[in-house]
Amino acid sequence: MLYAALLVVVSIVLTVVGVSALGQSQGELPALALAIPALWLLPQGGVSAWLLLIGLGAYGFVLPEQSLALSISIFMMLPIFAVSFSTKSTWQMAALLISVVLAMDVGLMALQGEGKLPGSPGATIVQIMAVGVIWVALRSWRPVDGNTWWPLFLVVPLWVGGMEHAALVALCVTGLIATIQELLKGKLNEMVPRMVWILPAVGFATMVLVPWLEVPNPVLVAWLLVLGGALLGEYLLEDMEEEV
Repeated sequence: MLYAALLVVVSIVLTVVGVSALGQSQGELPALALAIPALWLLPQGGVSAWLLLIGLGAYGFVLPEQSLALSISIFMMLPIFAVSFSTKSTWQMAALLISVVLAMDVGLMALQGEGKLPGSPGATIVQIMAVGVIWVALRSWRPVDGNTWWPLFLVVPLWVGGMEHAALVALCVTGLIATIQELLKGKLNEMVPRMVWILPAVGFATMVLVPWLEVPNPVLVAWLLVLGGALLGEYLLEDMEEEV
């Protein structure tokens, strides 16, 4: 358990550092920065690694067009997916939770369409779909026995090219994947479902607390409502399990 706790702490630190570096870069990430973590897993990662590559690539492609706070907040959909598609969930609960998320997203996209929130509705839709693909990749994930380490050397041209923050983001994302893989091994895998909750929450909390990053009020309210919906869904699942 001590080792698992250490891995959780490391993953939280990597999330904080990665989001802070992303904020310093103003969301300007080259495709290489998000490709490095997925390339690190290929070819041993199989279909899941390819899905992760597609999801990260699509997410990063529209990142410069978006409000960074909105981009980070979209990852809060991961707990919604975890509850909605749990084996203990019902279709009614899944429909309710997804309806709450869609309502929040439609409201934010309406503000974008009116020019009251940075970004575009199209970019938001792309990121929502990208997070969905990332969720599928995570759900079907199997630990990789041997990783291809050469892609990590690709951070060197990023660093030399004056994109230190992009290099740091790539290293943090790769480190997160490595820690989650360690948690998946042996008796540590029961911690992984908790990480789906912890890391998106920590990432957005970093956005709120770091002084040089701005979180628009509509994004904060939408994130809180989505978090509340996910927590309510989790509570209902536990309540139904106790009744059974």
